[in-house]
Amino acid sequence: MLVNRLHASEALSRPFEFTVELLSDDPGIPLKDVQGKLMSIALVRKDGSLRYFSGRVFGFSLKRVDGGVSFYEARLAPWTKYLSLRKDNYLFHYTTLYQQASSIFGDYANLADWDWRVQGASGVMTDCCQFDETDSNFLERRWAAAGIFYWFEHSATGHTLVLSDDSGAAPAIDGGHPEIPFQRHGGAVEEDGIAEWSPGRRITEGSVTLASYDFKAPQPAFTSLPTLHRQGEVLHVESYEYTGAFGFKDGGDARSVAQTRMEALEAAGKHFTGAGNSRQLMPGRWFRLTGHVGRGTTEHDEQAREFLIVEVIHTASNNYHVSTTAPSHYENALLCVRKVVPWRAPRSHHSSDTKIHGIQTATVVGPAGEEIHTDMYGRVRVQFHWDRAGASDEKSSAWIRVATPWAGENFGMVSIPRVGTEVLVQFMDGNPDRPIITGMVPNANTLPPWALPANKTQSGILSRSTPGGSYDNANALRFEDKKGQEQLWLHAEKDQLTEVEHDEDKWVGNDRRKTVDRDETSHIKRDRTETVDRDETVTVHRHRTERVDRDERISIGENRSEDVGIDETISIGSNRNETVGRNETISVGVNRSKTVARNEKDKIGRNWSVNVARMKTETIGMASMQNVGMGRIDTVGMAYNLNVGMVMATVVGRSQTTKVGKVVSVSAGEKIELVCGGSKFVMTPDAIYLESKDIHIKASGTVHVDGPADVHLNSGSAKSPPEGDGENGA
Repeated sequence: MLVNRLHASEALSRPFEFTVELLSDDPGIPLKDVQGKLMSIALVRKDGSLRYFSGRVFGFSLKRVDGGVSFYEARLAPWTKYLSLRKDNYLFHYTTLYQQASSIFGDYANLADWDWRVQGASGVMTDCCQFDETDSNFLERRWAAAGIFYWFEHSATGHTLVLSDDSGAAPAIDGGHPEIPFQRHGGAVEEDGIAEWSPGRRITEGSVTLASYDFKAPQPAFTSLPTLHRQGEVLHVESYEYTGAFGFKDGGDARSVAQTRMEALEAAGKHFTGAGNSRQLMPGRWFRLTGHVGRGTTEHDEQAREFLIVEVIHTASNNYHVSTTAPSHYENALLCVRKVVPWRAPRSHHSSDTKIHGIQTATVVGPAGEEIHTDMYGRVRVQFHWDRAGASDEKSSAWIRVATPWAGENFGMVSIPRVGTEVLVQFMDGNPDRPIITGMVPNANTLPPWALPANKTQSGILSRSTPGGSYDNANALRFEDKKGQEQLWLHAEKDQLTEVEHDEDKWVGNDRRKTVDRDETSHIKRDRTETVDRDETVTVHRHRTERVDRDERISIGENRSEDVGIDETISIGSNRNETVGRNETISVGVNRSKTVARNEKDKIGRNWSVNVARMKTETIGMASMQNVGMGRIDTVGMAYNLNVGMVMATVVGRSQTTKVGKVVSVSAGEKIELVCGGSKFVMTPDAIYLESKDIHIKASGTVHVDGPADVHLNSGSAKSPPEGDGENGA
């Protein structure tokens, strides 16, 4: 096949497009045999060198057949055209732009031929998301945002993608010197040069202002950069852009981003268009224009005459269809900027920002064996369902923030999504690199805590003990809203701590039951009031200890019954007063022992009755005194025994009567003495003395007086009774 015509468009940061008209005498060339092949067209320059236009055939068609000549059309594009055909969903973790390009280019076998001349843009990005977009769009939008541009270098064997971030370092055109003369069309022989040259301007923004927000330093950050481009007397217009979350890292990064934005605008502020036939022109190169002096420049002002080639459109023909001897033709049109002006591709130059406007779901992931994987901000990692490369582990994504209904300065609500939970993910400003979790949804593996629809009237919270907890290991708060069966259920899997810093009121409309399987401790630091409107029953199955540090008062409106199964011990440190308004009955089943360390005083307003069924023993360590205001009656059913260790005294204010049914026996070891006024009767072991003013002896029968020795009557030998010895208790 012969090349008859070539229309070639190539530009910075755009894939080239070559349309080639080919002639053949074979109208039956299989079209698919040509598709995908590398095709190179050589353009002969004036100095004999060749300029190649090399590309892959992405379109091939038979246009017409005329006079036995078949006209074919081939559409050539760079190997990167394949990148615009493949759409992918992929997450790049902790990579640089170079690593992202290398990873993607590695999927294109031996086609990828590229040269990375970028000096900056080496920062590592935590997560970069390629979502539902072509490889080409993903790379080009990120290159443009970073100020990276590209062009293609051609050879007979292919073409190379060249990437750079410094247009000032662009190489000069081929040919050994960078000069291209300016010359008008005309003359017998036209030299290679530029025949038309036209500068142009357009008003651009006067400054760039950027804003961003980083939740780790939660204050909006701003940076502003004015243009260095002198535009004349025009209105200053600001380009204010909110770059979203993490639009820049710090002040230095902010200025770098703003400068990149500004340089992209300035590059479009002044441009130069031209046309001619110089076959040295190609984008990504620079040249020096000679023979043309613009306004404000001189022939010696080299910097003002150096231009960076941004775009070239080539038209070339061999005119074989006209005549085999017809001369070939070549011309071009070009777009340039001054070489000293940095050139950046606008971000929408050959790509568009990918946006995710809807909600997605993803699964929370973490290291093997961990059920909760989070950081100090409560962030989690997820595995997106579209991520084929992720391993569902802690490397599947960067940390992602989790929205909560309430967040404040160490207050609010927290519920960290656990590993395996399906979460709702939205993207701030639609940016795929800025996901945020806004909710959680159940699925077949994570069903709701209570079976539905059977428990559709229930709502609440059921947690899960971790690690290794099951359905039965949880804290819970559940609301049952079924009419007539309403219930609030609170469950603590282990401990429940309740803190009320002021008052707490509880109202129970019906019954209240409380069960404590082990111990209960209540500490009330001030007063306690308990009111039971009806009955109270307290059952203590073992021991009970009650301590009142000061006073205790018990008031019982009617009756009180106290039942002690075995023993009762009451210890009173000081005094005890017991008042019974009417009656008191004490019943002791077996024995009763009462010990008073010092004094005991019983005061009975009217009557006192003591009934001892068998025996009563009363022991008094020193003295006993009993005072009865009026009468006292002691009744002993059988025997009465009074034992006094030393002295006993009985004082009767008026009269004393002793009545014995049968026998009275009085025994004294030393003396028995009876005294009544001046009369006295004394009995000793040796004698009996009777003394009185008058002594009368009267017997209804016989009076017997008998003495073994003598009986003295009026003999003056009778003795008076001996005096008392002071031991009568008087």
